[in-house]
Amino acid sequence: MRYLYFLNKISFPMAQIDCLKLQHFRNLSQIEWTLGSGQNIIVGDNAAGKTAIIEALWFLASGRSFRANQPKQLIQQDHNQFTLYCEVAHQHRTHRLGLCRDAIQTIIHLDGQKNATQSDLSQCLPLQLLTPESHQLLTEGPKARRRFLDWGCFFHYAEFIGHWRQFQRALKQRNMALKQQRPLDEIALWDKNLIGAGLAVNAIRSDYLQKLEPILLDFAEYLMPRFNEQHNLTLSFYPGWSSHYQNFGDSLQQYLSKDRQLGFTQYGPHRMDIRIKVDQQDALMRLSRGQQKLLVCSLLLAQAQYLAEQSGESVIMLIDDLPAELDETHRFKLLNLLQEMHIQHLVTTTSLELIPATHKDSRHVFYLHNSQLRPST
Repeated sequence: MRYLYFLNKISFPMAQIDCLKLQHFRNLSQIEWTLGSGQNIIVGDNAAGKTAIIEALWFLASGRSFRANQPKQLIQQDHNQFTLYCEVAHQHRTHRLGLCRDAIQTIIHLDGQKNATQSDLSQCLPLQLLTPESHQLLTEGPKARRRFLDWGCFFHYAEFIGHWRQFQRALKQRNMALKQQRPLDEIALWDKNLIGAGLAVNAIRSDYLQKLEPILLDFAEYLMPRFNEQHNLTLSFYPGWSSHYQNFGDSLQQYLSKDRQLGFTQYGPHRMDIRIKVDQQDALMRLSRGQQKLLVCSLLLAQAQYLAEQSGESVIMLIDDLPAELDETHRFKLLNLLQEMHIQHLVTTTSLELIPATHKDSRHVFYLHNSQLRPST
């Protein structure tokens, strides 16, 4: 398998979170956590705040929560704001990331500078997330799969974020004109920018998916060997409009009147999707719930592997409630792979006994109780 050759031949330095500090986030008044390289395990009872720590890091890296729609829901009761801070070591330097959020606005700091953006923080903190809801990458609509793909495009193509922002601006303006029932020729004025930026976004997405697919198939073969011996897993790129039209512009023109009636743009890169099939059928028809989880793991590992190959950097993996995700055999396989790939990973659990001890020399255990996080003695 390709990835085994890679792991055996090359070792990259590990990007890692050195410390995390948070105040008034969820039910946690204050946490100051010094992490170790390799595996970091947080052990605690249900509702102790384990997931809140994972969520805080994810919010710092992405500007959003994976559990709440409104950031104000993340502020501890009887407080007006929450604060997050972490230090992340890369190959050549350590970055200091800070974020303060109240009910109205977010203030971001990077290395002491106040003019940083969310994308600046994201670039410094390449996180991947595995939760009990991660199978929704397959079971829910294409929005989650676009986010998955765009994560990789953001890290591998410097021009991607500019094209993506330009497309989002043009789409917003066109939709506003459609909603206001503006004349058709006035609505069409936005098409040039929409088409140019949208095609650039999709070209990058398609290229990234094409490069990611063979790595994904390797990891899927490792995690699901029997399944892959008997079935054929394939990925295909759906651009967001029907194949009946040669290009995005033709689709926009054809549906312009209908878009005006509906008040929004029906087709385009904002409807792009990854079609995942097993033996030419939708994967959800052929995969069990456990196999869906393993496929999501394979997708995340493929992204991590490709990032290491191309940039010499590693991701940092957040795993909330690992025992709920995988059985004992696959827990061991996943954690062992993360160690071999030099990926710092943060794992939450209600019992240490549920976490396989793959590399005890790089295992760091912390207990969370009464909002206090203490290392194992």
